Amino acid sequence: MSSFETSVEGSHPVAGRGVSYTPIAQIGRGGMAEVLLAMVESGGGVGRMAVLKRIWPELAADPDFMTMFLDEARLSLRLNHANVVQTYEVLTDNGQPAIAMEYLHGQPLTRILNRMLRGSSQLSLPLRLRILTSVLAGLEYAHTLTDLDGTPMEVVHRDVSPQNVFVTYDGQVKLVDFGVAKTLAAAHHTRPGAIKGKLAYMAPEQLQRTVVDRRADVFAVGVMLWEMLAGRRMWHSMTEVEIVAHLASNQPLPPLPSDGSVPAGLESICTRALELDPDRRYQTAAELELALEGTLAGTAESHARDLGKVVSLAFDVERADRQAFIEGCVRQRESAAERAIIDSKTTLESALPTVDLTLSGLDHKTSPAPRAAASLRPRVVWLRRAAAVAALAAIASVIALVDGGPGGVRGVRFPSESGTRSATVAPPHDTPELAIARPAGPVAGSAPRAEPLRARRRHRPPALDEDATLPPSTTDVDQRHDREIAAPDGDPQH
Repeated sequence: MSSFETSVEGSHPVAGRGVSYTPIAQIGRGGMAEVLLAMVESGGGVGRMAVLKRIWPELAADPDFMTMFLDEARLSLRLNHANVVQTYEVLTDNGQPAIAMEYLHGQPLTRILNRMLRGSSQLSLPLRLRILTSVLAGLEYAHTLTDLDGTPMEVVHRDVSPQNVFVTYDGQVKLVDFGVAKTLAAAHHTRPGAIKGKLAYMAPEQLQRTVVDRRADVFAVGVMLWEMLAGRRMWHSMTEVEIVAHLASNQPLPPLPSDGSVPAGLESICTRALELDPDRRYQTAAELELALEGTLAGTAESHARDLGKVVSLAFDVERADRQAFIEGCVRQRESAAERAIIDSKTTLESALPTVDLTLSGLDHKTSPAPRAAASLRPRVVWLRRAAAVAALAAIASVIALVDGGPGGVRGVRFPSESGTRSATVAPPHDTPELAIARPAGPVAGSAPRAEPLRARRRHRPPALDEDATLPPSTTDVDQRHDREIAAPDGDPQH
């Protein structure tokens, strides 16, 4: 974790409009509020990063600070420009208001200047000017902002400085922190004698007048231009008391280096931007922006992509640390969510009642018909088997008579379509063969025996109504009974 980040332990999510903000680290702090890095969770598992600016709890009870904070929130919600930080919504967490803003993955300009004004990774002059033109574009938008009814809001930032300019790793430049901005409709007004802003970038009229206008912001950009051209702070060896005395006495400002390192055209632009008299200064941010754009015409390496590459290389370690920190927080949140799901399932299973349902109970309550049929089965089977045995005994007697026993009938004539023929009755092929006792030799006075019964059966087709007249076999009875048991009356499947 980088040195500028402090983990926020035990922070609870803050509800927004359809989303939830969970603070994970403190990335900035000021006299009125702290700045927190937060994870945003919305529906469908969609997540992103955001920033929460939250007023200090001890100041939330102060009416003046609360009025200032809410003025900033109302103004921030109206601002919508590529060079101004985007504000999403205003939240309230247990009576403590917070402003939800877009997350800017980059570095504040003050760190970039401290590292890149000198040395091998020096920021080129065209890229420095590109940063300032972007700041001026955002200021011009804020200065000309109107209310919903078209009334000019007369916004003045009053705290333009490198600390409130942010450069992302893809080269975007954003003006941030309108906390001390003045508007015509602001509910809070600066008391006489109170100073708001940073003295090192403050215009002289902010110390002498109670009312300032947009030209004070132009002066602040002039100080930033002076420092970018000179490569050092304009008031580097002076205390705040000395700076106030110098500005109040209308003494000339420190001159730029005279070693020829500053182009003549830029020196004159800087001198006009730092005029002590506001009437001799650039009157709007757009005028100063156009003047700087004129010096950048045809200059290479002044595009936002070039700025992003240079800043990314200069802060590659910090960029990797921040990315690793965010990825770790995401994994931690995912693990916590998985554990919460498992815990909820365990709790739900333990809370469910236990119901004891036995198979015998189900059979008794839902299937009375099969049990009734099962109770009748032994009686029905016995009766049918007795009938089958009686029928087989009768057939056996007929066979014995036909087969030529003592006094028996040797043959029976059956009429046919072709005439009368002799046929010997034989048991049907479906009837089990019976073992009938016969004499060992021929009976005296009887004709020779006919061919064996098994051989005759091959040439005699059964009667046409045999299957209809004979009773079913024991196997057929059991199978039909089983089908009746499997499909009782009233089964919805039949």
